[in-house]
Amino acid sequence: MNKMVICRDVFGKEYVVDADELEQRIGVYAIIVKDNKILLTRQWDGYSLVGGGVDKGETLEEAFVREVKEETGLDASPDKMIFHTTTFFKKDDESQPKQSFQFYFTHKNVEGVVNNDGITMSEGDYTNDVAEWVSLDDAQHITLRHSVSMDRIIQAYKDNLAK
Repeated sequence: MNKMVICRDVFGKEYVVDADELEQRIGVYAIIVKDNKILLTRQWDGYSLVGGGVDKGETLEEAFVREVKEETGLDASPDKMIFHTTTFFKKDDESQPKQSFQFYFTHKNVEGVVNNDGITMSEGDYTNDVAEWVSLDDAQHITLRHSVSMDRIIQAYKDNLAK
């Protein structure tokens, strides 16, 4: 018998899938914090972290720069990787299940004005507004449409500051 895994979509629905059906994906996410606020994208009826899939031939660092520019309009460079994990997800009932290797970086050298002029067509399917600065205190109480909890992300960020 093949190994079965549980995939979740952004709304928490679970799917039991055969591990042989999984497509592997690498994702990079930007933890951009300024004045005790974190920059989040607006997705569906909630928020998500800035970031996404790494394209073939692209480094994690290159993907960080591209994703931040696309989703926020800002120019930023990655600093330190503060967290990594593996998740299993499906976009919806019809989509291919994915095993996602996720890498979370802090930033340096953030410049520009927040906008969503660079949103791609596929991102336009779920991104419904301009990225927004959310206080770290409020961020723990919002609807987060991401596979890792905001508490875990904020804790990784705070642990990094303590080093």
